Amino acid sequence: MNTALIVGVTGIAGSALAESLVADGWKVLGLARNPERQEGVKPIAADLLDEAALRGSCQAQSRCTCSSRAGCDRTQRPRASVSTARWSATSSRPSGRRGSVRHVALVTGLKHYLGPFEAYGKGDLPKTPFRENQGRLDVANFYYAQEDELFAAAKRDGFTRSVHRAHTVIGKAVGNAMNMGTTLAVHATICKETGRPFLFPGSLAQWESLTDMTDAHQLAAQMLWAATTPEAADTAFNIVNGDVYRWSWMWGRIAE
Repeated sequence: MNTALIVGVTGIAGSALAESLVADGWKVLGLARNPERQEGVKPIAADLLDEAALRGSCQAQSRCTCSSRAGCDRTQRPRASVSTARWSATSSRPSGRRGSVRHVALVTGLKHYLGPFEAYGKGDLPKTPFRENQGRLDVANFYYAQEDELFAAAKRDGFTRSVHRAHTVIGKAVGNAMNMGTTLAVHATICKETGRPFLFPGSLAQWESLTDMTDAHQLAAQMLWAATTPEAADTAFNIVNGDVYRWSWMWGRIAE
């Protein structure tokens, strides 16, 4: 039986991946600070910023496919994200055995192309549509740091790896507020109950620009495919639904 370790299993991407892997017959280990009960998932409670506790919690696990995604506030995210990638690529290797981990999948996103929050959309940006082989921006970016940790560990320990660059991910994750689906639902509910107009909460540029989304289960399907397809090894992938739209068109349909 294949075994997968999902780091951040209570997140939007992690929850969808766990559901897909369980349905596909995998043994799934789910790591989170406060694991929720998920059908078919063995919970592992650990904090990504506590390396000693992480090793103690997971040293007995082997042959894992790891999905790395940090869940933390904006000030913690660079440190925690790099810690996630470093730990996922090394600490899940029990007793230092090379080959015990077959594949590591890392989820990043649009900020790979547009920069981190503090530099988002500034400077000399690549032309759209964004392609996986476009070079990095000349700015410090925690996504690049994550990739570098992953690439170094893969070279050292002999596992394959994949990077999955999603757009805004829509999915179901109980208690996860960083989810546009939940945000829009709460906004609409408040407007309906208070009799306020359902106004678009973004900017004019967002209202008029083309955009797209990534369904969490679409992302999960790509990650599973990349982990089990030899031709997909050591590659980065953009992943979106493919239906491009403008909020000026979509907003009225959500309101209905």
